[in-house]
Amino acid sequence: YDPNNIYDKPYKYIKVNGKSVRDDPSHPITFAMLREAVIRREGGFVHPDLGVLTPAPCGAARGIGMIRDSYNKCQTRCVPGILSQKLAQKKYGNHDEIFPPFWNADAKDVGTKEKLLNVIHAQEAEEDRYRQEEILMKIPLNFQMTRILALKTLKKVVPNEVNMRAPLQELDDAALLVLLLAHERGLGRASKFEPYIKSLPVTPSCGYAPSVRAQALDTITTMGVEFDMDVFGWPGELGKASDRAMMIADGLAKDYGQYIETPKGTSAFSVIQWALCQVASRATAGSDRYGALRMVPIIDMINHDINGGSFIELAGNERLENNNIIDATETDRGAFVVRSIRHGRRIPLKKGQELLANYNVHDYSPLDWFLSLGFIPPERMKKWHKIDGHFKKPRSFVSDDL
Repeated sequence: YDPNNIYDKPYKYIKVNGKSVRDDPSHPITFAMLREAVIRREGGFVHPDLGVLTPAPCGAARGIGMIRDSYNKCQTRCVPGILSQKLAQKKYGNHDEIFPPFWNADAKDVGTKEKLLNVIHAQEAEEDRYRQEEILMKIPLNFQMTRILALKTLKKVVPNEVNMRAPLQELDDAALLVLLLAHERGLGRASKFEPYIKSLPVTPSCGYAPSVRAQALDTITTMGVEFDMDVFGWPGELGKASDRAMMIADGLAKDYGQYIETPKGTSAFSVIQWALCQVASRATAGSDRYGALRMVPIIDMINHDINGGSFIELAGNERLENNNIIDATETDRGAFVVRSIRHGRRIPLKKGQELLANYNVHDYSPLDWFLSLGFIPPERMKKWHKIDGHFKKPRSFVSDDL
């Protein structure tokens, strides 16, 4: 490997409870740290049975799915999971005839193992009356990387004279997220996002990453030969994207690199280049109010399925009575929630099954998918023509003056 290339650095080992554990982004301990960081935030929730599946059932290197069946099988201490049940509980409480008194009983109150098994069997037999919790994760705004947070953080470290010459506020969301992610990585344990950064892949998945250039070119050839895709000109576009990314990283490093924190022994350019690829492949679209582009922990580990549900951003005024999936409050504004949905229907997951979502990037061509995310979904692996919209996009990926 190349010791000067941030993409090629091998895994390190860290001490956990006196034992040497590989510092692996997909390690169960890494995910446990990230989950703990989310649920410690007000409004944060991650289903207790969710974990990292490596490799993912969908074919990706890793994904998010159920690693246990305990929550699915034993729901003696859970609240009702779907809308109709939540409404009934809200109106009548747990002791209405819709929910027998034993339904949500604590295991210690059941008495014997035999009685507990009877409760579990009764619940499993009443599938229509009680199902798995509908919301599998909820990532609050206060644990997302956003434009507002980036400006607030970076203005503290970038001198005023530099900001006057190269205004941070004139950068688009993507460029600000790149700088914020690079800076937070340099902060290490001092960053509240350290568990999230530890979960990011060592090699970003964008198609133009320098370390995967040879593999990307081989993949393009395979797609043309094996899948009869129209890949004419793709190697040239790959080179242009790589050159453009180098230019952006160089511009950001020259303007702000000396002021942001960087890991020891790593140049600002290398970290910004790494962050640029992470943002390109993992950022999530949101409302303009809190940032049209954001880095959302855990959610960005969910793989794509065109038949899956969407990432739902809460407005804070959702109510069960209005057929929403949650009773939200003002503190929930900007939070993202995820359900297990396929073909518009809720799918309770069991051990080994993967949580998938639709990325909803309908205007992406196959080349866009490959360059930005590093893969092409099955529905795009065919000849496809992009029709440009009549109106120009209000915000480009990066400023033209970089």
